[in-house]
Amino acid sequence: MKALLVGTFAVLGTFVCAQPGDDAMLAGMIALKKNDHKTAQAAFDRAVVDDPTNGKTWYYRAMNRMVFGDNDGALQDLDHLIAMDPNDVHAMLRRSEVHRLKGNDRSADADLYRVLGLHHNGPAAEHALFELGSLAMKENDLPNALALYDRLVAIAPYNAQAWCDRGIARNVIHDDDKAIADLEKAIELDPTLDRAFINLAIVLFRQDRKQEGCHALQHARDMGDRSVEELMMVHCDR
Repeated sequence: MKALLVGTFAVLGTFVCAQPGDDAMLAGMIALKKNDHKTAQAAFDRAVVDDPTNGKTWYYRAMNRMVFGDNDGALQDLDHLIAMDPNDVHAMLRRSEVHRLKGNDRSADADLYRVLGLHHNGPAAEHALFELGSLAMKENDLPNALALYDRLVAIAPYNAQAWCDRGIARNVIHDDDKAIADLEKAIELDPTLDRAFINLAIVLFRQDRKQEGCHALQHARDMGDRSVEELMMVHCDR
């Protein structure tokens, strides 16, 4: 939910500056930014009555409902918004989140694939591919995960996490040389990505490259990741 809030509030600042005349909507946005969800709900309710054709009102009322756990209400708002605009990929991404929270994984996946059908690249497509790849990994569907990560890396070669996730998938299937290449690329793009260092170390240890593996773990430890200490005790402290 933290990522959701960060993305939402980034847009809030823009909207608050851009729409000073819409009193109810403005009040709702300000209250949402302050985490005053009761006030935000009342304001968004007024805004929906004032202008039921304004998609932003339905979207942000759904966001407010998600934050305080009213997933049924959020789903109703997002369903309504998508009925108004069947190509609203932002609403689809949020509805996918709500479906996932409610345990409706097939519906969640359907929204993500629908996003990919509408956008072959860009932030919405990247978000959908990350989510679908993560789910495939959790379900141990490695061929599908790799196919999704291949597509993600192709459209977002600047994204360190994309390379890291594909490297992790390749680590799982012991495709060591390609896993190392992906993880090293992730580290090149983001030297603070501790997960890349940890998974790189695992592959290096499997190749009996102890010194390099311990060096990678030490990088992760220096960045404050204490979860590596057990691995360091097993592989490095002897």
